[in-house]
Amino acid sequence: MKKLLSAVIALILLIPSGVRGEEGMWLPFLIKNQKYKEMKSMGLKLPAESLYSEVNPSLNQAVVGFMGEGANLKSFGTGSFISENGLLLTNYHVVLSYLERFSNEKNDFLKYGYWAKNQSEESLCRGLEIKVLESMQDVTDIMLAGTKGLEGREKQNRINENGKAHAKLVTKGTKREVRMQAIFGSNRYIMSVYSVYSDVRMVAAPPFAIGKFGGNTDNYSWPRHTGDFAILRVYAGKENQPAKHSMDNVPFKPSKYLNISLKGAVENEFAMIAGFPGTTREYIPSFALDKIIYGENVERIAIRAEKMKIMEDAIASSENLKFRYSTRLSSAGNTYLRWKGELLGVTKMKLVEKKRAEEQQFAAWVGADEARKSKYGTVLKDMEELYKEVSLYNMADLYFMEAGINGSEIVPFIGKFEKLAATYSRKTPDLKAAESEAKRLIALVDQFFNNWDYETDRQMFRNMLKRYYEKMPAKFHPEAMDKYIKMYEGDVEKLTKTIFENSMFTSKEKLHQFLNDRNRDIVASVKSDPLYQISIGYYMVNVDRIMRQRGDLQQKQMALFDVYMKGILEMKSGETLYPDANSSFRYSFGKVTGSNASDGLTYNYRTTMEGVNDKFVNNPGNEEFYMPKKLQTLLQNRDFGRYADKYGVLTVNFLTNNHTTGGNSGSPVINGRGELIGVNFDRIWQGVASDYRYDAKASRSVAVDVRYILFILDKYSPSNYVINELEKSNRW
Repeated sequence: MKKLLSAVIALILLIPSGVRGEEGMWLPFLIKNQKYKEMKSMGLKLPAESLYSEVNPSLNQAVVGFMGEGANLKSFGTGSFISENGLLLTNYHVVLSYLERFSNEKNDFLKYGYWAKNQSEESLCRGLEIKVLESMQDVTDIMLAGTKGLEGREKQNRINENGKAHAKLVTKGTKREVRMQAIFGSNRYIMSVYSVYSDVRMVAAPPFAIGKFGGNTDNYSWPRHTGDFAILRVYAGKENQPAKHSMDNVPFKPSKYLNISLKGAVENEFAMIAGFPGTTREYIPSFALDKIIYGENVERIAIRAEKMKIMEDAIASSENLKFRYSTRLSSAGNTYLRWKGELLGVTKMKLVEKKRAEEQQFAAWVGADEARKSKYGTVLKDMEELYKEVSLYNMADLYFMEAGINGSEIVPFIGKFEKLAATYSRKTPDLKAAESEAKRLIALVDQFFNNWDYETDRQMFRNMLKRYYEKMPAKFHPEAMDKYIKMYEGDVEKLTKTIFENSMFTSKEKLHQFLNDRNRDIVASVKSDPLYQISIGYYMVNVDRIMRQRGDLQQKQMALFDVYMKGILEMKSGETLYPDANSSFRYSFGKVTGSNASDGLTYNYRTTMEGVNDKFVNNPGNEEFYMPKKLQTLLQNRDFGRYADKYGVLTVNFLTNNHTTGGNSGSPVINGRGELIGVNFDRIWQGVASDYRYDAKASRSVAVDVRYILFILDKYSPSNYVINELEKSNRW
């Protein structure tokens, strides 16, 4: 293993000229040799072994990835342990959906916050899991063993077999889980070994007015004044091992947790962010970037704008709809602004043009050597030609996902009935299986209608149906779509009103009657329903005309991309290259610093409580900028406790130039002494194109200062036992 690790490090060790320290998301098991000296020169005081160690507790064991049940170790957010008894700190928006589930008319946790008074009041976040990285290794030789001469699916099958066999060997006798991941195309493989915990409980979260202060208006912008934090606790079995939820479980004892700095963020100090960033595309070719940004993103932006307008109107029309659509609107707005930021950022950097120039350099390097010509001679040309067809199917997949099955809530709900319909399609229906499926669906019906609004979803269905029909080539149209739009002479409003009114699937009572009837007629009640036909039509088109064809094309494209990346690694063999983010553990590092975001626009590195009040006063009646009365009183009295700076000012949010992306939500921001100074929660929109190329001037991440979190817990929250636990763990 030492020889293998040395070979990998030799390949990607040296620092290329012109690459700034702030750029990159670095693998923890290589960071000692790749970036540690540079990190020390910028202010890191910790020994290298504190960042990653397979022997002693290290920072990677204090950081967790949040996952949904059955997510196959793919995380959607990050958190960090902040006490010896398993307290977890993350973003409010990471766990907002659980606060919505807990809320009802009697307990409005969105309005008042979730404040447990003791451990007995901590509530299980059902289906939420966390992963802790225990070790990471390069396993390229193991994964590629026996693949020489193999291609396509045959090669991939061998790689999968190798991975399963090694994972079984590594986890034998443990409760740990393994994820194998390709990097640099499929030229290298890393193995991450995790401990996974599923008993995760809500402890404390501020009201929406603090946790999402500024709402969609401030999203991806600066200045921000958002208390985007929440606290949970992980529970384990009595031997501190992963265990299913049980009242017998006890607070988990992490091998490492983060100490909290009462100094918070200090301008120009070293800042490190640890977490599980989702996806970046640093090495994407110019022609693919062009299609994604100026083709797919333009369509995504238009679709999301329509959806958001419908949800905003729904929330404005009814207080009850706030509970149903707040999270969905926030999620839609989040990606909407990111796509707009990518469009503007790529354009501003002239990144497509830069990549074309880099590809010309690659072509010149290839052309200078006959051996390289034979390996890489036509790879760029071949990729570009193939991508013309790939991009067509990518657009079809986009519309299937955004306007088809996720265009409205009724479509995926109807999709859940296909198993029951299929049961009756057999020559001899299995009636026992049918009754079992019907009982399962009854529970789903109740769940669906408790959180669904008829007219809002009809408008969604109407707009997305029309957009899909007009934008997608006819070969991607469901037959039922063409049939009914023609029948109603293109009047989509009349069509959707009629089929919603007459459909069994829009009525809880009709569905209950149908599912409780053992003599149910599938043909008359289900298959003849126009709403069913159009909804299932989306799925059928995807299966018959998009998914497999797109998959085959992507596999061919990936094989070419692997060759291209092999050439890039060879050409840049004297440089340090960081692999694209892929939800594996990464460190990024930089400084607490402001930004010259654009011409004539300079951002200070921090915001304060005064700014919260300014937005509240200047936006009367706007719920996005509502300041709770208790917070107003605390500000008026300057009752900031020990959390203000020496000038009596309380910092709320701050900026760093760390390289981050989606998945870093909730990541701890750590100073040079290894202390927690904040929680990352966003980026500024001028810099979100860092998913494709880091921009030293514009790439900035936004964090909530830990002092503001402590202030809310101490002065605003009734959860006194939480601040007491933190005091004990930190020995303040």
